[in-house]
Amino acid sequence: MKASYLPPVSHVVPLTIVRRDRTLPFPGTVTARLNERVQAVDVIAEAETAPRHIFLDLARGLGVSAKEAPGFLVRQKGDRVEMGDTIAGPVGVARRTVRAPSDGRIVALEGSRVLFEVRGEPIVLRAGMPAIVVSSDGVQTVTLEAPAGLVQGIWGNGRQDFGVLRTLGGGPAARIQTDMLDINLRGAVLVGGMCDQPAPLHQATELNVRGVVLGSITSDLIPAALRLPYPLMITEGFGSLPMNSAAYALLTGNVGREAAVDARPGDRYSYQRPEVIIPLPAAKQADVPDDVIPLAKGVRVRVLRAPFHGAVGFVRDLPQKAADFPSGLLARSATIEIEGLGNRLIPLANLEVIQ
Repeated sequence: MKASYLPPVSHVVPLTIVRRDRTLPFPGTVTARLNERVQAVDVIAEAETAPRHIFLDLARGLGVSAKEAPGFLVRQKGDRVEMGDTIAGPVGVARRTVRAPSDGRIVALEGSRVLFEVRGEPIVLRAGMPAIVVSSDGVQTVTLEAPAGLVQGIWGNGRQDFGVLRTLGGGPAARIQTDMLDINLRGAVLVGGMCDQPAPLHQATELNVRGVVLGSITSDLIPAALRLPYPLMITEGFGSLPMNSAAYALLTGNVGREAAVDARPGDRYSYQRPEVIIPLPAAKQADVPDDVIPLAKGVRVRVLRAPFHGAVGFVRDLPQKAADFPSGLLARSATIEIEGLGNRLIPLANLEVIQ
């Protein structure tokens, strides 16, 4: 068989060039300059959401007739006001007033009614990692680049943050417990093995952690994970699956360094995956990782399904003929030298390249 099979690729790279686009949901203003060095918390672009409009009933608010109400206006059409500013009144002994419900502008007056425009909420786009701005369209998208370690996962809860890496538990197969979380982990990005109960995830919320990276969580925890205020990323899938050795070694080998956790869902069209980015000094030359890698002898792979789910090894042979498995499956396969287990024949469909 020719080395032309193209399995999915997961990046677990000690040092590479990470190039990422940061994009506003709609056009606004890019504030970062080309070649500027930015930090994780820096605002690199901003935009305002569309304003919304509400009617204010002056007669009802002041307790007067619709004919009398316009006489108590203290603001005019076009005036900009801040939340709480008086628009009409005061009236009577109770000194009733109509006040601005939010920052905004009076756009129209019609009898006893005021059309009020509520200012759109600003949206800010932060860099998310220390990097250099390498390109921008000026209105919506900024491209950042940095030398970094990179670990991509399988699933994330959609959030992003940045903090110092800390380990949690006793290894890639350890189940995290609430008694493992203490005040010393406040504000950190936690790396652990597996989680099968919600209590540790909620305890991490109390500690204001900046992120949690695990091998797996049980599927019943998905609703709770989606409500967490911090990013949660898993590297293997749902169930009781230890974190693969390559990812665990890279993450724990960088304990004490700052890391960005981007737990946004994957996009197969843009090769976007949930990921942990560990900014590093560029001590040596690094390249942008490949998104497409043909399966060939010597390539490092991870097994995606039982009985060797999560195991990491190297391709030793690519037999030309399809293999007959005990399950009755006839499939093209590869001989993989799995760490600690020796050579095993694995269907190609069960493999993922780890770069």
